[in-house]
Amino acid sequence: VTGQRREDIVNMKFSDVVDNRLYVTQIKTGMKIAIPLSLTLEAPGLRLGTVIDRCRLVSRTDIMISAGIRKNSPTGNIHPDGLTKTFVKARKASGVNFSNNPPTFHEIRSLAGRLYKNEHGEVFAQKLLGHTLANTTKLYLDERDDKAYMML
Repeated sequence: VTGQRREDIVNMKFSDVVDNRLYVTQIKTGMKIAIPLSLTLEAPGLRLGTVIDRCRLVSRTDIMISAGIRKNSPTGNIHPDGLTKTFVKARKASGVNFSNNPPTFHEIRSLAGRLYKNEHGEVFAQKLLGHTLANTTKLYLDERDDKAYMML
């Protein structure tokens, strides 16, 4: 729902929610974004505040996506690779045949960008993704079906 990178997602904490906004400082770029909990992605019917509430139901720590407190992770953080591995398991369990090029976890970020562009415009998508350059955002907003054909 947030369109953030996996490194940022695994570090999101409930204490990052202040005044009905999720405050994110992107690890890769240092970009600071305050996302309203009312943010809704209409296509799948997901509202950020509702997603965070669901995380609260299962997390026993301040970390939104938590593996629980254990010896090798005293804060409950999971590694970004753990998030990717869990996504791959869920993708396989879905039973959908993705041929030779199944979507990666990072594709969720690109999909969110495209959906938000359709719902709120390209400038909104660029701000949410934390891009300073419009050209970077355009790479994310590239329609994937265009790559299916070689244009001659």
